[in-house]
Amino acid sequence: MQKDTILVPVDFTGCAYEVVASAADLAGRLGSDVVLLYVVKLPAGLSPDTMIHPHGSEGAVKAVEYLDDDARQHLEPFVQIFKDAGCAVSIALEHGDVTEAILNACTRVGSSMIIMGTHGRKGLRRLVEGSVAESVIRRANCPVLTVRTLEPESHPGLSEAQQQALSESSG
Repeated sequence: MQKDTILVPVDFTGCAYEVVASAADLAGRLGSDVVLLYVVKLPAGLSPDTMIHPHGSEGAVKAVEYLDDDARQHLEPFVQIFKDAGCAVSIALEHGDVTEAILNACTRVGSSMIIMGTHGRKGLRRLVEGSVAESVIRRANCPVLTVRTLEPESHPGLSEAQQQALSESSG
């Protein structure tokens, strides 16, 4: 019997820790595999093939490769949270529109559920920034569980989790 796969899209706000902690708890209880997704966004006006010379590096690299590597490093503390919950976890990176990337990843990995955060924005802020969670809920071909999160600035867990996971992996 094949295990269910849960797709967990995250950003790198403080809210991500709350989403990952909730998803790890549920995935661990269900015995599900997890695909941890981050959608890499290139800065406006920068093409994926643009060569950049990061500070401290010996040579130039493609912008998209640099951003992908950076994203993988930032995802590692989250990977550890899933491993601690007994989950098999893999990382997926997508590029482009966030909603489309989440839906594409969902289909590609055959996820049985998506667990993602929502900030619960209202009014003008929601109109301007949109709601990725709402778009995914409306269009996903599987159940979507949303975790209502605190404002990113008010959530202390991310930096603590990152520091702990990074110190454990480097120690």
